[in-house]
Amino acid sequence: MGKYDELVSKYKDLNIIETDMLPSFQSGMYFNNKIYINSNRSEAVKLETLAEELAHHKLTYGNITDQTQFNSRKFESYARRYAMEKLISLQDIIDSFKHGCHNLYEMANFFEVSECYVQDCIAHYKCKYGLSTLCGDYLIQFEPLRVFEYKNIE
Repeated sequence: MGKYDELVSKYKDLNIIETDMLPSFQSGMYFNNKIYINSNRSEAVKLETLAEELAHHKLTYGNITDQTQFNSRKFESYARRYAMEKLISLQDIIDSFKHGCHNLYEMANFFEVSECYVQDCIAHYKCKYGLSTLCGDYLIQFEPLRVFEYKNIE
């Protein structure tokens, strides 16, 4: 079972519907407590979309489809960042390095997302934390992306 199927089964209480009735430019939509996922997308894009639509379910309210409105853009960005942190956490980045992933392609396969999504997540963390951050006993450097075990010598 892939991460997309795991996420769907984790939220059995929500009505998650795969459909080919969405416009071609739209990967997903949250409307009236239902999440619609475009069935014509790859598993990676479906996973990314489902995570974002779940974030909309949890965090946003009202109609935010008009992206010319400041609050709509704000809620969209907020949900996107939340989804990124849920799909690829700092600990997940450490785990991917422990499993031998050292480039975008390998990390995308490990997380079952697209390479572009991994890049967007790294850019998000770089904006949030700067060039590096500590996570447990590890130092994550975002540019270039590297993970080091950090031992405090006293």
